[in-house]
Amino acid sequence: MRLLVVLGITCSMLLWGGGVFQPAQASEASPMVKAVLDRAMEIQTRPDLAGENHRPERRRLIRQLILDSFVFAEMSRDALKDNWDRIAPGQRSEFQRLFSDVFQDSYTRMVLNFLQQETIDYKGETAESSGMLVKTVILRANEHNPVDYHVVQKGGRWLIRDVEIDGVSIVENYRSTFGQVIRTSSVDNLLKKMRLQSQVLRD
Repeated sequence: MRLLVVLGITCSMLLWGGGVFQPAQASEASPMVKAVLDRAMEIQTRPDLAGENHRPERRRLIRQLILDSFVFAEMSRDALKDNWDRIAPGQRSEFQRLFSDVFQDSYTRMVLNFLQQETIDYKGETAESSGMLVKTVILRANEHNPVDYHVVQKGGRWLIRDVEIDGVSIVENYRSTFGQVIRTSSVDNLLKKMRLQSQVLRD
């Protein structure tokens, strides 16, 4: 299954219920992304964690890796964009918490179901106004999957603020989904859907 299909499934659910390292610049952005991917692949391929019986432990370790590697406060604001300034402070706090939960669980599931021991070509970095873009390609026999990471520095560390799969931004996909719910109903209904989705993904 191509990564873009998995991304589409992950985002639509809310509405309906070793690598080869070739750094291009001397920054810590690409090594950070590589370290995260190497750790995810190590968890997925450890012999002592193999099989369905150990899936809950793999899930726990990958979820913690995601929690440590992404900047959820910034991602949640980007996912609402203009709507962020239109909602009450209490709604913002709940949205940030729910977005973090939903993203962590959804991305964990995608890693568990898709990523194994991959050959990853690191295509270099491009400076952005808010950080760096780290470009990678997952190389498989019959397909090449571009996966790009937008990273920012927070507290002296590089953290991921968005991932593009085949040119499609995960945060923008969420923004489209959230915006549709808000336009057709309300922020309260969006929060209700996110509460339900958070529970479904944890079950």
